[in-house]
Amino acid sequence: MIHATIKEIGENAVSEQEPILILFDRTATTTLRNYSVIQKITSTEKFSLKKGDSLFFDQQEYQIEHVGRLANENLNTVGHVTLIFDYYSEENSIVNGLYLTPHQLPEIHVGTQIKYK
Repeated sequence: MIHATIKEIGENAVSEQEPILILFDRTATTTLRNYSVIQKITSTEKFSLKKGDSLFFDQQEYQIEHVGRLANENLNTVGHVTLIFDYYSEENSIVNGLYLTPHQLPEIHVGTQIKYK
C-alpha cells in the first residue's frame, strides 16, 4: 500500500461540474497548483495500480475501473495522476487517468490521507 497526504488544494482544484481531481507532488508549478491537489507521497514503493485496486481518501473507498497507460509512470516520476469520477470510455480516455467508482468526488481537505491499494 502506498500512502500520501494532501498538502495543498488549489482554489480551482475542485468543481462539482467537473468530476475530476488532478494530483501532483510538490514539484507542480504555481499555475498548476491553482488547479491541482498537491500530495506528499510518503512511501518508497513503486506504483503499479491496476483495475480492481482501491483508492482511499481517509475512510472513503473508491474502486479503480481503468488505469490509463501513463498513470503509474507519472505517479512514480512526478506524483501526477488525474482521478476521474465518471464512466470510462475508450474514445475519451485520459492516458494519465484513474477512472474510479463511485462516481462522486470525495470529501477532501488539507491533511486527508490517500491510500493507494
